Amino acid sequence: MAGLVARLVDVAVLCGVDRTALLAELGLDASALEDRDNRLPMETFARGWKLLSERCPGRPLAIDWVRSWKITDIGVMGYVFAQLSTVEEAMEAAVRYGRLIDQGEAPRLVKGRATSRLEWGLAPVLLATEHLPETIMASLVHFLRGTVGESFVPIAVRLPHRSTARTDALARYYGCPVIHEAGEVSAEFPTELLGRELPGADPVLAAYLRKQADALMEQLGSAQALSQECARRIAERLGIGEPSQHDVARRMGMSERTLQRRLHAEGTSFNELLEESRRTIACSYLSDRKLAAYEVSFLLGYAEPSTFFRAFKRWTGKTPQEYRASL
Repeated sequence: MAGLVARLVDVAVLCGVDRTALLAELGLDASALEDRDNRLPMETFARGWKLLSERCPGRPLAIDWVRSWKITDIGVMGYVFAQLSTVEEAMEAAVRYGRLIDQGEAPRLVKGRATSRLEWGLAPVLLATEHLPETIMASLVHFLRGTVGESFVPIAVRLPHRSTARTDALARYYGCPVIHEAGEVSAEFPTELLGRELPGADPVLAAYLRKQADALMEQLGSAQALSQECARRIAERLGIGEPSQHDVARRMGMSERTLQRRLHAEGTSFNELLEESRRTIACSYLSDRKLAAYEVSFLLGYAEPSTFFRAFKRWTGKTPQEYRASL
């Protein structure tokens, strides 16, 4: 969505990056960002995060993001959220319409008796940025503090990547423990929060805006929805070892045979999605020169670095060291 790319460009300028130069590197004309609901490639958003993180190493960009973030940056969905009656309605709308905000996102609300979680499935190219999962959690906390009170803090925030120099600053902002290498992107909170009322709700306007959002969802369609979800599940769990087809199928609520059959119908397979997820994330991790190549191999779930080195040479025609030198 153009609104998210426009916000990312604004954050980059706040961090001292030249707007014109950044737009040129992204191959974007400024007019493409004028309509917040304009659809832009997911890869453009991911590349923007990559460029910004290279220019601001170690900086907690999630905190820079929420300093000036507005709910309307996400276009029509921002206006939908502003008119809903309760926190639960807002979270259910995020789940229903998440793909309108970004086609690489798939939120899920997991309700429990005492505590609940809002989880975000992310496409591998977005998950590899590391900053985007952190920013999604910061935006959620920012939104809830603006609606139910500044004292709100989650019980825990969970992220799939390793701890970084940003972790302490993020924990201070979230106000809760940050659990890394958790195999998911999620925020846990007391279930009673779901019943809290949101200020300024207008049910009539909300119903009208929902119709607009439903129409936009129909335009997006659902092609290859299962393979995209499977790729997200794989990417989330790479940091804790190689994901198995059996485990991913169970987490998706189906048998291994059913997952195989449905992926085949979408023209792919579990092993193809696993390899593509690893390739996408490997290229992103290798741009971070603080990570040794052998560390990248373990972050991708390989038991031996040599297996990763052979796979990377097959994908790119270069060794990890040669690829890094060419950046």
